[in-house]
Amino acid sequence: MKLIECAEQLRNSGFTVYTWRPSEGTVEPDIIARKNGQLYNVYLGRNAFLEGAINAFAFAHNARVVYVI
Repeated sequence: MKLIECAEQLRNSGFTVYTWRPSEGTVEPDIIARKNGQLYNVYLGRNAFLEGAINAFAFAHNARVVYVI
Protein backbone atom coordinates (compact mmCIF):
# COMPACT_ATOMS: atom_id res chain seq x y z
CA MET A 1 0.00 0.00 0.00
CA LYS A 2 1.24 3.47 -0.81
CA LEU A 3 1.76 6.19 1.78
CA ILE A 4 -1.08 8.46 0.66
CA GLU A 5 -3.55 5.57 0.35
CA CYS A 6 -2.69 4.37 3.84
CA ALA A 7 -2.98 7.88 5.29
CA GLU A 8 -6.38 8.39 3.66
CA GLN A 9 -7.68 5.07 5.00
CA LEU A 10 -6.55 6.04 8.49
CA ARG A 11 -8.18 9.47 8.17
CA ASN A 12 -11.41 7.85 7.01
CA SER A 13 -11.27 5.67 10.13
CA GLY A 14 -11.15 8.71 12.41
CA PHE A 15 -7.40 9.03 12.95
CA THR A 16 -5.47 12.29 12.87
CA VAL A 17 -2.58 11.55 10.51
CA TYR A 18 0.85 13.09 9.96
CA THR A 19 3.20 12.05 7.17
CA TRP A 20 6.70 13.03 6.05
CA ARG A 21 9.77 11.43 4.53
CA PRO A 22 11.67 9.56 7.24
CA SER A 23 15.43 10.04 7.23
CA GLU A 24 17.35 7.27 5.47
CA GLY A 25 18.44 4.47 7.80
CA THR A 26 16.44 5.65 10.81
CA VAL A 27 13.57 3.97 12.63
CA GLU A 28 11.22 6.93 12.12
CA PRO A 29 7.75 5.78 11.06
CA ASP A 30 6.25 6.50 7.64
CA ILE A 31 3.08 7.81 9.28
CA ILE A 32 2.17 8.95 12.76
CA ALA A 33 -1.49 8.57 13.60
CA ARG A 34 -3.46 9.51 16.70
CA LYS A 35 -6.89 8.36 17.82
CA ASN A 36 -8.52 8.71 21.22
CA GLY A 37 -5.26 10.07 22.64
CA GLN A 38 -3.21 7.03 21.57
CA LEU A 39 -0.24 7.59 19.27
CA TYR A 40 0.53 5.03 16.55
CA ASN A 41 3.77 4.72 14.58
CA VAL A 42 2.79 3.25 11.22
CA TYR A 43 5.31 1.53 8.95
CA LEU A 44 4.49 0.56 5.37
CA GLY A 45 6.73 -2.51 5.60
CA ARG A 46 8.36 -4.72 8.19
CA ASN A 47 12.14 -4.71 8.65
CA ALA A 48 13.17 -7.61 10.89
CA PHE A 49 16.69 -6.21 11.27
CA LEU A 50 15.38 -2.93 12.76
CA GLU A 51 12.37 -4.29 14.60
CA GLY A 52 13.95 -4.09 18.07
CA ALA A 53 15.01 -0.47 17.50
CA ILE A 54 11.57 0.36 16.05
CA ASN A 55 9.83 -1.02 19.14
CA ALA A 56 12.22 0.84 21.45
CA PHE A 57 11.62 4.10 19.52
CA ALA A 58 7.86 3.63 19.83
CA PHE A 59 8.09 2.79 23.55
CA ALA A 60 10.12 5.95 24.17
CA HIS A 61 7.37 7.99 22.49
CA ASN A 62 4.48 6.15 24.17
CA ALA A 63 3.33 4.90 20.77
CA ARG A 64 2.09 1.61 19.41
CA VAL A 65 3.66 0.11 16.31
CA VAL A 66 1.54 -0.86 13.30
CA TYR A 67 2.96 -2.54 10.20
CA VAL A 68 1.03 -2.27 6.94
CA ILE A 69 2.16 -5.16 4.80
